[in-house]
Amino acid sequence: MLKTILQSITRDPVRKIFAIVFAIGLWIYVAIGNNYSYQREIQVLYTNLPDSFLIVDSISRIDVTFYGRGGALFSIWAAPPKAQCDLGGKKPGMTTLSPEEFRVPVGYGPLRIDYNTTKVDITIDHKIRKELEITVPVKDALKSGYAINRVSALDTVLVVGPRGTLQNISEIATETLSVRNRSKSFEKELRLEIPSALLQLNRKSVNVAVDIAQATQKTLTYVPLILIYAPTQNARVNKSFLDTLIVTGTREKIAKLDLDDIEVKINLTKLDPGEYELPAEIVLPEHIAPTYSVPKTFTLKVD
Repeated sequence: MLKTILQSITRDPVRKIFAIVFAIGLWIYVAIGNNYSYQREIQVLYTNLPDSFLIVDSISRIDVTFYGRGGALFSIWAAPPKAQCDLGGKKPGMTTLSPEEFRVPVGYGPLRIDYNTTKVDITIDHKIRKELEITVPVKDALKSGYAINRVSALDTVLVVGPRGTLQNISEIATETLSVRNRSKSFEKELRLEIPSALLQLNRKSVNVAVDIAQATQKTLTYVPLILIYAPTQNARVNKSFLDTLIVTGTREKIAKLDLDDIEVKINLTKLDPGEYELPAEIVLPEHIAPTYSVPKTFTLKVD
């Protein structure tokens, strides 16, 4: 039986291959002539937006259904078109677009297109330019006996973005800079941490100069304590100042340090009534650090 089957397959193979190819071609011819539907997401292309505006929030793809002959739908599958939306004349703010405002240019024969949504919301804002200050987070400790005098950015950062975002941003941070065991001034290139994908910066990194000098200490006495509490609270504390505060920094920064530059505070706003033994937060100018303070904690009563 097996031998008979093999002989029938191998007998006149050219004619059999031709018959198979002809059958497939006939099936394709019939298939592309029938009507079908084809659903897929296609990319959205926004056009004619004035250069003084930016798109803040929108969709990048839209779900559509194509109706037409198989040949045209096959072309859509092979080379998906883009839905074009003309934003000429649109004003800043949130705008609701109807599906009729999206146009899909197709050249594959008669097609009907249905958008599987009733509306599309898009937000437009004014485009502004701004120069941002640069902050450099620092980690690790210098070599003993040294302190940072200043960290200076050597480059300017210009940013372009929507007004609603940029008006609340005045500075941009770099990646964290390690100063572990450093004792001499140095320069380094640091990557910028971009706070929003809506912002375009003129550079991705900046060069910074770190000025390091020998450290010195300063002793201050009777540093006032600040209590922060809600209007509905009453607070009493056993002592209203630090007896002693010793700080460390470079000679240049220590020479400029004044009592008014220091804040010693305790926040009571989230505390329930009761008695507490709490440390104070010591806030100092940049690159000056507290070394020693007395008392370590304060006794408080909150009513």
